[in-house]
Amino acid sequence: MTDQEWQDLGRRAVACKHWRWLPGMLARYSGGAWYRTGEVDTTGTHGSVRPPNPRSAWPDIRDAATLGCLLALVREAWPNVVIWVARDCAVDPLDDAEYMLDDVEGWTVCGGCGDDYVGCFGSGKTEAEALVAALEAAP
Repeated sequence: MTDQEWQDLGRRAVACKHWRWLPGMLARYSGGAWYRTGEVDTTGTHGSVRPPNPRSAWPDIRDAATLGCLLALVREAWPNVVIWVARDCAVDPLDDAEYMLDDVEGWTVCGGCGDDYVGCFGSGKTEAEALVAALEAAP
């Protein structure tokens, strides 16, 4: 992906209903400036360190810590469902059954409830893109 595509993906994430800045996320600004978020309260707007300006910053989801926070947001957005991320297929962690996804090349975000496979909530060419799609699809 190009730098612009990564920026666009980050901006898609910020536009989601379930988005909020979490401690440890890497925010990027035009011109190459960056900012690592600190502690924020549960609303994501106050705390010991102010979160990034939502009008001019986007999360750099190429960053491992930010990607992990995005996964946490997806899991919060899909309550009562066990979420997992897989490449080229979905593997049910409860019974090790593998479900090949012919229509997806790349990554999928899938879920289950109890012993049941519920389905896939997002997919993309990268893990980050699949997670953003799952966050966008969350109720």
